[in-house]
Amino acid sequence: MVTKQLERLRRIEACLKHSDKIHLKEIARLLEVSEMTVRRDLSSNAAHSFPLEYYGGYIRRGNPIVHDEVTEDLEQMSSKVSSQATPLQKARNTTVFPPVKVNNYISTIVSDFIEMNDVVYFDNGVLNADIIGSIPDHVKFTGVTASMNVFLALKNKPNCKSILQGGDYNAVHDIFVSTSNDVLTPMIFQKVFISSAGVHDRFGVTTSDMLVANIANLVMERSMKKYLIVEKKTINQTATYKIGNLLNFHYLISDDALPHKLEAACNEARLQVLTPPVD
Repeated sequence: MVTKQLERLRRIEACLKHSDKIHLKEIARLLEVSEMTVRRDLSSNAAHSFPLEYYGGYIRRGNPIVHDEVTEDLEQMSSKVSSQATPLQKARNTTVFPPVKVNNYISTIVSDFIEMNDVVYFDNGVLNADIIGSIPDHVKFTGVTASMNVFLALKNKPNCKSILQGGDYNAVHDIFVSTSNDVLTPMIFQKVFISSAGVHDRFGVTTSDMLVANIANLVMERSMKKYLIVEKKTINQTATYKIGNLLNFHYLISDDALPHKLEAACNEARLQVLTPPVD
């Protein structure tokens, strides 16, 4: 018996025989379902059997949906940006997008938290470009970041007011660092999304760079709701610099179930945990 989900995936594959890529919004219109339904289809186990890729809000023919590889052709396109231009000039003048790391479960969950007229801070996490691409185009919001790559994704959203934090550009960590933090000082954020390098029941949330930790702490002080993005590889890991304790966050969103001790620590901290359902 062919399920409705399987039939929709087959129709998506058929549509891509005539086009290099199709936006999620257009697919939803063609299938007469919501964008959320399409994202769930693409995150399902059934999708692993189809030669589809999903990133930056677009569906393409390619490798299985859930993957962590960086797309080679985007890397090559990105490298063509003139090395003589300043980082801000690159952001304004090029339509080339940086390589996107894809995690459909996290992207789907996080993008649904963005509401009309939100002021949101995104850190330099590698999933943020796909998260931003998954936000419905009709949602009006202000996106703030210190990351060049994240800014490029924000400025592609038709109803997003994108703000890039000023300062000296650190290419290693893809962040602008302002010694006075004057860009962020007057701002209050409804939501902040923090990507961890390590999450541990005892040592809390950590990152590998002091600059990233300092920016995260400053932004969290000015945010009403704090969301922690946890990839499987960072669970029960620690990095050098502490961002905060589990108590400092409201939501933890992960692509894998948490081990018992970490889950117990989250419950004690009254941290709402969102993980994929067990098959």
